[in-house]
Amino acid sequence: MKSLLTKQGRYLIAVITTIGVIVSAFLVFSVETNYDMAEYLPPDSMTAEGMEVLEETFGNYAVVQVMVSDIDIIEAASLKADIVSVEGVIQVEWLDDYADISDPQSIDPMLYGMFFLENHALYTVVFMYDAFDLDVEVALDAIRDNLSGHTVSMRGEALNNIAAREIAEGEVISIVLIILPISFLILLLASKSWLEPFLILVVLGIAVIFNMGTNAFLPHVSFITLTLAAALQMAISLDYSLFLMHRFYEYRNAGDDVNTAVFKAVRKAFPAITASALTTIFGFLALLFMRYGIGQDIGIVLSKGIIFSYLTVLFVLPPLLIVLAPALEKLKHRSWLFDLGGIKDILIKGRYMFLVLLMVLLGFGFYYQSQADFVFGASEYTDEASDVSIERENIRAVYGVYQPIVILVDSGDFESEQLLVFSLMQFEAVLYVDALVTTVDVNNVPKEAIPEDVLAAYEVGGVSRIVVFTSLYEENQAMFDFHESMDATVGQFYDEFYLIGVVPSTHEIRETVLADTWVVMIASIVAIGLVLFIVFKNALVPLILLLVIQAAIWVNVGIMGFFETRVVYIGYLVVLALQLGATIDYAVLMMSRYLEARKEKDKNSALYEALKRSSIPIMISGAVLATAGFVEAIYSDLSVVSDIGLLIGRGAVLAVIFVVVFVPALVYILDRFLVKR
Repeated sequence: MKSLLTKQGRYLIAVITTIGVIVSAFLVFSVETNYDMAEYLPPDSMTAEGMEVLEETFGNYAVVQVMVSDIDIIEAASLKADIVSVEGVIQVEWLDDYADISDPQSIDPMLYGMFFLENHALYTVVFMYDAFDLDVEVALDAIRDNLSGHTVSMRGEALNNIAAREIAEGEVISIVLIILPISFLILLLASKSWLEPFLILVVLGIAVIFNMGTNAFLPHVSFITLTLAAALQMAISLDYSLFLMHRFYEYRNAGDDVNTAVFKAVRKAFPAITASALTTIFGFLALLFMRYGIGQDIGIVLSKGIIFSYLTVLFVLPPLLIVLAPALEKLKHRSWLFDLGGIKDILIKGRYMFLVLLMVLLGFGFYYQSQADFVFGASEYTDEASDVSIERENIRAVYGVYQPIVILVDSGDFESEQLLVFSLMQFEAVLYVDALVTTVDVNNVPKEAIPEDVLAAYEVGGVSRIVVFTSLYEENQAMFDFHESMDATVGQFYDEFYLIGVVPSTHEIRETVLADTWVVMIASIVAIGLVLFIVFKNALVPLILLLVIQAAIWVNVGIMGFFETRVVYIGYLVVLALQLGATIDYAVLMMSRYLEARKEKDKNSALYEALKRSSIPIMISGAVLATAGFVEAIYSDLSVVSDIGLLIGRGAVLAVIFVVVFVPALVYILDRFLVKR
């Protein structure tokens, strides 16, 4: 480290950092963003395998329903031509495909009501692209242009994907721009120099750019990760800079010159920074054990981000401190934050009461976190006030729910197919079934007499496609029960089959992530516990710190269960790993300061020293993380991101309170087991 703090070493670091920032900034534009949450299902899942079969046979085409309001049936027919003319549209299904609209009175009322109801025309548009293709958005914009002057509403998976993409792309920079000034103000309140907040945020900014740029080397990054990563990386790793800065000031106040103070600060802060970084990294890496691939996506990106933050604090911040030390001195001001050393006596006197309170809160959190209600599907990711949600509701108010489920089975067995369709129609949630046996009287029409275009719509390459239209609207237990019943029904007639759609994919996501929960929790606890044991060389330290932070996590989620609020489950799972890995840094700092002081002082004085030295960086780091979380919660229009933000913000506040109250009480009670005589 001394060689890197020389003039030549500082130049070398400056050159490497500058080149890295420039290259990373260019690479940011090459990052591939993924919006298909079903893609993260295990390769052997029914949805993943079924989508592959669908691609190879019928093709995976985006389907969007378009409703035009306040028109008559003749105008509706002419508008169909305007939709068909759009590039990328391969089919528009409407009433005139099934009946002669010149004589509306002769049309079956049920058929009529499927396509034209109360002066609302409903078209089903099929595109030559899949629902995640960017060209779908171009085609949909062209349809809106062709139908300008009319009230148009649309619904379909492609609309959800477009909304998610627009929100994610717009929010990444916006959220960071909101968080930065707030973080600056928080840092300014606790700083000792007007320059200090700029210095810390520049170092963190370099790490964030490195992380965002190196995402280009990954196959893709989910839109959830993209929206969260920059703000969370900055908020989570802020305390590394604070640890080093506070040590630097201590040695400068003790009379050391700048170079010596920086060198001593790095050496002394290194164990705490390393332990904090490793616990956070292992917390995120635990997400790699998830079978649902979104965990790997978030885990890799955020772990990588923490590594870059760790490296920039150790190698970029020290040279900057040396170069800017005169400016830091010149721009000094008094700190406006107070430390919590003064609460030492309260914590000592009430230590057993705080121990009982911790156990009560632990019990509360453990029980109510098990009562929490979750959302698993991607259909819930957009906000209810968004345009896509409003338009979807407009169509639902007139035509009801559009929730198709595709069944792929072996073709040729008309008897089994007829029996299956009949059985499916007995379900209350099934509106109608579109299959070859419902379109053609297969009992009286030989297969060779069926028109090729009709047959090709239902049978390709030995695979038969059946589309079941359901009235399922809200993700709830009834949806999951329906899927299980439907799966069992199809299994009565076919040994091998695939179910594809929002309902089956949501069910599979649910089953997969529920199985992942304990794996993630146990993996993160074991990994973090091992790091803490190696760093502190005491088996009791990991138990104390993990107990306190786990209690904060359970209370955080338990509040959600107590007030019966729903949250996106992916957010909950991410927060399990994030809150454990990130906020345990606060406990690590408190414990390391106590044990360091305990080498020379009695436990009363050591506790005071620990609270005095660690409380300010803990409060600053917690405030910034809470700010990042609450800004995400308030500002984001993606409910999954908003849910994660709320849990992170509340979790950070709880973690700070739990660490400054319960860790001191526990270390005081268990001092004789922590300090070697």
